[in-house]
Amino acid sequence: MAAFADGFDDFPDEDPLAPPLPAEDRLWRHPSELGSLGSSLPLDPITVRRRWLASQPSRASAWTAGLVGALLATGLVALGTHLASAITARPGQSGVELLTTPAGASATPSAASGRHPVEAIGTTLATDIAAAGKAVFYVDVTRQGTRSRTLGIGIGASGMLLAPAAQIAGATSIVVVLPDGASYVGDVVGTDFAPRAASSGLALLHVNGVTDLPVAPLSTAPMTAQQVLAVAVSGPGGSTFSVGSVVTTPRSAPAGSTVLVDAMSTDLPTAAAPPGSMLLGADGRVLGIVTGSSGGKALATPAWIATDVAAKLASEGAVVHGWLGIEGTTAGRAGGGVTVGAVARSSAASTVKLRRGDVIVSVDGRSVTSMAQLQGLLYLSRPGQRLSVGVVRDGHPVVLRVSLEGEQHG
Repeated sequence: MAAFADGFDDFPDEDPLAPPLPAEDRLWRHPSELGSLGSSLPLDPITVRRRWLASQPSRASAWTAGLVGALLATGLVALGTHLASAITARPGQSGVELLTTPAGASATPSAASGRHPVEAIGTTLATDIAAAGKAVFYVDVTRQGTRSRTLGIGIGASGMLLAPAAQIAGATSIVVVLPDGASYVGDVVGTDFAPRAASSGLALLHVNGVTDLPVAPLSTAPMTAQQVLAVAVSGPGGSTFSVGSVVTTPRSAPAGSTVLVDAMSTDLPTAAAPPGSMLLGADGRVLGIVTGSSGGKALATPAWIATDVAAKLASEGAVVHGWLGIEGTTAGRAGGGVTVGAVARSSAASTVKLRRGDVIVSVDGRSVTSMAQLQGLLYLSRPGQRLSVGVVRDGHPVVLRVSLEGEQHG
């Protein structure tokens, strides 16, 4: 059963192997190929709030709060040894659809794993869904005469919101629909999306004529635990939501045509958590924003990365990352790594004489097991930053000290 209104774009299928990439898509694009940073609209300080309640909640929000409280308080969701239950609900349904039900799941709490007993979170979580849902908006995108619908999350009262970049790309018209049904024209401030390279998968939009946009309570700390409660809010005002969990620690992963940095893997089906959905934790804070999928399950960009990306897009119009200057593939060896296939001239890699056939196995002491992971580590680094790169060369370990240059996305 669909968990959201018709009209959302499907996630793109995983891309097959492709021929060598053009300059704009390469991991080793040279700084001379970069465009200049543009100016953009100023961003109000991103408000981080734990939770809030509207003085006159909408009928949908009140219904949502009551239903979630009833469901969780009565123990219909088992959040225990394996958090794989996903409950989807919306107004007008005669009941609740259990998308998946794990065998042998229990409600035994475990502080170490980040699990929460159902009875302890029912009422509070219901309130959080209704409140945070006020910062979820429909975004209608028109491209080449065809209209599609995605979601956006409010992050600045002056009209700033974040939306999935893949669904915004190529837009000729953007209309943002607020929970009360009012529609406003939206403009793209900047995007952080790079085909076949690492990115947050997010676009920053400005809603014209709005000065009191509801703001989501974004978490500002990286999440390290796994198997934690995650509620995907995919309808304005919390009118549609799904309960599941984050099932692995964040790690950079391919999603469609990009690599999502420190992506949060969930057990929520993409139908229950479409692009742009807000991913709430048990404390009512936004853990992430759904920006991709893998194996039919939703992937989310962490909120702390979204916060940083929004600030950079607002102030500079682009996001600039550390640039090493190589092409590479995941190594077919025990423990993985990245086999260097090509080194760009006048790059950080060429300066330290990194060469074809070298296998990169670590960056600043962190093991590198795949090309996606290396791309994610470089994304999170800064131009000018010095890194220790561990390499296996002709079977022997080598450590290189590299000073990164810059690469621009957006």
